[in-house]
Amino acid sequence: MAKFRKKGDKNKYDFSDQKCIGRGCWCPGMFNHYNTSMAGQRSNTHQSPECINRAYHGCNKEENPFNKELFHQRRKEGWKQE
Repeated sequence: MAKFRKKGDKNKYDFSDQKCIGRGCWCPGMFNHYNTSMAGQRSNTHQSPECINRAYHGCNKEENPFNKELFHQRRKEGWKQE
């Protein structure tokens, strides 16, 4: 597991590994956690910063290999590993 942060953003986003910053599936965001009551109603309990692709679909590292150009582009955008 690796954590990444963007300059100016206080959140630390969870990703599968340190090479995620250079993969095409990179998608940092806020994942919503839901809880269901006994009556069947769903409510948002909290949010966690993480890779949205990993949270909803799982990681497929074979289809998204590390790309050095994407890595450098995201570093220029202010992303770094914590």
